[in-house]
Amino acid sequence: MSDDHSLPMPDFSPAMLKGFLHARVKMEFYMAAYPNAPLKAGADQVRREAGLRGELRKRAGVSAGDFKRAWSGLGVDLEARLKLWRALGVSPTAHGVRLIGADQQEWMARRRADDAA
Repeated sequence: MSDDHSLPMPDFSPAMLKGFLHARVKMEFYMAAYPNAPLKAGADQVRREAGLRGELRKRAGVSAGDFKRAWSGLGVDLEARLKLWRALGVSPTAHGVRLIGADQQEWMARRRADDAA
């Protein structure tokens, strides 16, 4: 990525984090429940998705309150935001974006090699 930032800034807002969290839980539910079958929602989908949300929260290492706020699209503190994005396999810094506070972001002047992973 060039430093002139002529492309639109990727969106790492609370709303985007919410969308990624919801998509990951749905995806993991269907992959576990129906690995080689047509997609059909089972009667235990709600319970199993709740378990998957818990697993994702633990993988991220965030509190239940922070996860619930992020799941609802509300801002969470910077450390929790970074942990949640990492648990999703997404690095804002790899896209040249620095997260700020609960819901802000900015272009970075330069990407650091250790942040790009």
